[in-house]
Amino acid sequence: MEKLVFATIAAPRMAPDVLLFVDSLRAFGGELAGAPFFVLTPNGAGPLSDEAQEEFKALDAVLVPFDMPEDELEFPLAWVPYTAAHAEEHVKGKTELLAWMLTDTLVIQPPTAFHLPQGIDLGYRPVHHTLLGSIFDEPLDSFWSLIYEHCGITGDAAFPMQTCVRDHTIRPYFNAGFLVVRPERGLLTAWGDEFKRIHRLPEYQPLYRQDERYQIFIHQAVLSGVILNMFGMDEMLEFPEVINYPLNLHAAEVPPAIQPDSLNDLITCRHEGLENLRGTLGGIPVKEPLKSWLDERLAEPE
Repeated sequence: MEKLVFATIAAPRMAPDVLLFVDSLRAFGGELAGAPFFVLTPNGAGPLSDEAQEEFKALDAVLVPFDMPEDELEFPLAWVPYTAAHAEEHVKGKTELLAWMLTDTLVIQPPTAFHLPQGIDLGYRPVHHTLLGSIFDEPLDSFWSLIYEHCGITGDAAFPMQTCVRDHTIRPYFNAGFLVVRPERGLLTAWGDEFKRIHRLPEYQPLYRQDERYQIFIHQAVLSGVILNMFGMDEMLEFPEVINYPLNLHAAEVPPAIQPDSLNDLITCRHEGLENLRGTLGGIPVKEPLKSWLDERLAEPE
């Protein structure tokens, strides 16, 4: 039985981000540098290149193909709950903890905080900014009323949560790109099941037509409803800002009081893709040895 394993997704266009993610864990993960890493590949998204497969093999990352309905590949971000659920099923019974993280993650310091204390079954970060989030002091809107109804949530299950950039205090709205779970609790499997059941219901179609963000982020809203249904506050741990830090929002939206002095002060961050990462690095100090490592891996091909 492993203590902790990592999982993410890779389709062909995502492979460069995922390779950097795995490479960063191997380079800067400390005692977790050699942790098992599973890269799930949906069959309908097309095969990874031979070169990418060889690079994953060299990094000791295990590719795990799985079937996903083709029509769901067309639905915005449906692959997130589908993949997370498959990842949990793949590792259940093999590990105490699973770190589910999306492709644009960079590991900067050993993520030993992912070893959840006994009695804590979920480690999370809030969403980066409010967008469709439900303001805590305001009534539920029609979208969140549907989410709460379909996930079986009563109003008193909600608690105040601050977004990463502190733009509002909202009802619980969990970041779907970073979760540390105990697989035996079945959160990711339940998320996948509820998403399949809910996201194409006719009640949501007018909302999708009204604002495409409802369709883009319903997977994250369903996750929040499932978590509130399954966990009490005493079973969850909100990690600090140095984990899953929104590097892409560093200069423009993150308040100065919680900005790191350098990239090296973070444990993990999100960057929205390699091109964004290259651009963002000009706005934050980076110290050695991370600086040379990034310079080498982000160098533009000649």
